[in-house]
Amino acid sequence: MNVIEVKNLYKSFENGKQVTEILKNINLTVKHGEFVSIMGPSGSGKSTLLYLLGGLDQPTRGNVLINGTDLSTLNDKKLSSMRNEEIGFVFQFYNLVPNLNVVDNISLPLMLSGKKISDYNDKIDEVLELIGLEDKRKLTPRELSGGQQQRVAIARSLVFDPEILFLDEPIGNLDSKTGMKVMELFAKINREYGKTIVQVTHSEKSAEFGTKLVRLIDGEIDEVSDVKKLYKTA
Repeated sequence: MNVIEVKNLYKSFENGKQVTEILKNINLTVKHGEFVSIMGPSGSGKSTLLYLLGGLDQPTRGNVLINGTDLSTLNDKKLSSMRNEEIGFVFQFYNLVPNLNVVDNISLPLMLSGKKISDYNDKIDEVLELIGLEDKRKLTPRELSGGQQQRVAIARSLVFDPEILFLDEPIGNLDSKTGMKVMELFAKINREYGKTIVQVTHSEKSAEFGTKLVRLIDGEIDEVSDVKKLYKTA
């Protein structure tokens, strides 16, 4: 089953009379449970494509469908609800609130949606166990390492149990050893929890944790190929 379908997608920006094409005629499908890595040189349109897939930006023309729903048909309220509850985002910068502890940072999407936090206590405990920070629940971001902060951001993205995770250079601010530990966590989330993951990365090693590789060059898809996962032979 295709959870993401991209049809004839274009994105351009206008600056006066000058038009810059960022993405051109992108066609792509992502099946349930796939772990897709999008790679390409700087300026190839990787992050732009990710933001369009996640409904954070709108295409100039073409369509993005999530579970058969065309994002262009959703009003702002429905699109916001989808982004908050059906899709999870993890960015290069952790975007944690400095004066909130770990549990409160994880609970932030629930607060913003007006949910009763106590209804999600079991889920919060589950994601804390998943990221291995059960004993850090009352600490603030300044008391955590970079890798631990990114794990909190991952837990926050999972609190609504979304079907899809979008990752934008998720280990870009981490050292190589810590980064690989975080990628192992994403692989576990994909493998054991059945989450569909789409990541943008510059790292060939990060891409090897996925199942499919999409290479962009000058805003166009140059190649789509399968990936043999490293952790299967580890």
